[in-house]
Amino acid sequence: EILARWIKNGARYQPGKDARVVSIRIEPVSMVLPASSTATKEPLGSSLKVIAKLSTGAEDDVTKFTRFESLDPSTAEVDDAGMVRAKLSGDTAVLAHYAGQVGFTTVLVPNAPNPSVHAPKETPRDIADKLLVERMAKLNIVPSGVCDDFTFLRRVYLDVIGQLPTPDEIRAFQADKSPDKRAKMIDKLLEHPLHAATWAGRMCDMTGADDRFLGDGVYQFHDWFRNKLEANWPWDKIAYGVMCATAADDREPQQILMDQKRDIEEKKKLKELQMKDKNAKLPNADGKKPWQVGYGTRNTLDFFHSNLIHRQERGLIDSKKVALRVATTFLGVRLECAQCHKHPNDRWSQADFFGFSMVFAHTYLNGVDPKLKAAKVNLNGVHVQTTPAETLIDPETQQPLKARILGGADIEVKDDIDPRKELWKWMVSKENPYFARAIVNRIWAFYLGRGFIEPADSQAAANPPSHPEVLDELTRDFIEHKFDLRHLHRRILNTLAYQRDWRTNATNAKDERNFSHRLLRRLNAEQAVDAIAHVTGTPVKFAKRFGTPREGIKAAELALSRMGGDDAYVLQIFGRPLRVQNCDCERSGAASLSQTLYLFNDEKLLAKIHDPKGRLQGMVDKIGDDRKLIEELYLWALTRYPTEAEVERTMKHVRQAASRLEAYQDVMWSLLNRHDFVVNH
Repeated sequence: EILARWIKNGARYQPGKDARVVSIRIEPVSMVLPASSTATKEPLGSSLKVIAKLSTGAEDDVTKFTRFESLDPSTAEVDDAGMVRAKLSGDTAVLAHYAGQVGFTTVLVPNAPNPSVHAPKETPRDIADKLLVERMAKLNIVPSGVCDDFTFLRRVYLDVIGQLPTPDEIRAFQADKSPDKRAKMIDKLLEHPLHAATWAGRMCDMTGADDRFLGDGVYQFHDWFRNKLEANWPWDKIAYGVMCATAADDREPQQILMDQKRDIEEKKKLKELQMKDKNAKLPNADGKKPWQVGYGTRNTLDFFHSNLIHRQERGLIDSKKVALRVATTFLGVRLECAQCHKHPNDRWSQADFFGFSMVFAHTYLNGVDPKLKAAKVNLNGVHVQTTPAETLIDPETQQPLKARILGGADIEVKDDIDPRKELWKWMVSKENPYFARAIVNRIWAFYLGRGFIEPADSQAAANPPSHPEVLDELTRDFIEHKFDLRHLHRRILNTLAYQRDWRTNATNAKDERNFSHRLLRRLNAEQAVDAIAHVTGTPVKFAKRFGTPREGIKAAELALSRMGGDDAYVLQIFGRPLRVQNCDCERSGAASLSQTLYLFNDEKLLAKIHDPKGRLQGMVDKIGDDRKLIEELYLWALTRYPTEAEVERTMKHVRQAASRLEAYQDVMWSLLNRHDFVVNH
């Protein structure tokens, strides 16, 4: 009847005048279906209602025109009319699709109560913990208690700086009886130089620092991020430094001329030194680290734009590749589908994607900024012009697109207007629904093993958060603290959720969504290399491939995505990304047969254990008491003391071995092959 009336009236379509749907919502916003009702086939709970909001401000009930979808039909099913039926206990989201818009409601199906499992004696102080515990209570899930000090120390060292603690550090933490010693340890590790190094590596993964295209230039990426993270630059300022980078680096012409003069003088000095010694370098009078001088001190990262991975064949910037990278890195939004068609699980159209890409089409990789040229400054490199280097066409209208906020208004590009800066202003506004949430979710996922949104870099209308109220609270606090990354890390690390034990009970053994216990994770690639070096007392070994590894570094400090050397194979089999894909999923956390075989019988690993300059030889020579030596090995490898049974079993093996050294080589090998060594628990 509706269609017949529309056709009779001329089937008119007036996109500028007709009301359009701008959003939808589902009522109720959440529902709990009692566990006792899971056995019945009768409809459970109230049916869903979908309300559409129109561009005119009016609202309309569109339930009967809506397509419903359960993200986990094994937990809850939904029929075409919006009636939800519980299946197995758990929690999921039910989606509503209408007119290109997506809404969701949360469905909880509790476990049957288990009176034999008692809740830990704890008082959640963080609102995030309170909200998580409330959700668990609705599901009849009893969380695991807080882990012991040894487990916490090993976990927080690995997660924050990528290293294992030494026996002296373990003993000092054990001896500290202050009630806030965990909070103090978290603060100490967040100030550690390797914390900035660890996250500089993650930022290089996210921004595509592939040394096939950059060679040693990848160090510009890593040094810049490490410098900024060490100084605790806020996340919005880091985003500006990447997105809005230019060769001028936000300097005035006079400052550029002074810097150019200084650079010429330094190059002249270096040339004179290298005439005497070809490997000579300029002295670093202040004793600063490589990331504390030179490129790392710049305000902006122009290498992000000039990276060959973002170039077209003609030497122009590929604005679409940059747009994809910026969307994933800073908005946690994947736009790959919108390159070819309307995104099936989100609001993004081709016009949205191409308009967003046009923001970066005004970026030129070579030549001199006309404004600098007018000021008689000759500085070749990344700059912005009012005329785009390429023009993208709206697939529907076949008209050229202007630079556009993602899903929003056009940007009028004219003199003194950098469209990237206009985009950045929109991104960092308090009302932006993506920017702050994306990094909050990513960091939570890094520490807890999964994000509120999974995959952690995929915010989409059809991929709602498991705990929207917790994500909202953490995001609000992050923005309130002016995008302070260290504050965000500190808050998450101090939560009960982060510090829970990995051991489960009858109610939470199968739970992987509600942070009721620690999710076990295999050591990541850099952690595995450094942990083996830590236990064996041998240096990591990397060699040149596309770029040259710096000497004397740990795997946690690696800038390169590809290298040779003995430990490059370990990075490969433990899933370190090559920075080819625009996706966090490129880093693999999966266990594999190659990892097992490496730890079991790889000749290079055995050489580390048997190295006469390694840790074991010195320990065997210096520590004559077998019990003390066994304790020391357990502390180095497992961050705990051995049990009495483990001591007795080990001492029996030592007594039966051909030599004391060979016996302890076996012991070290066995510790490296233990589940509690290779797993971050």
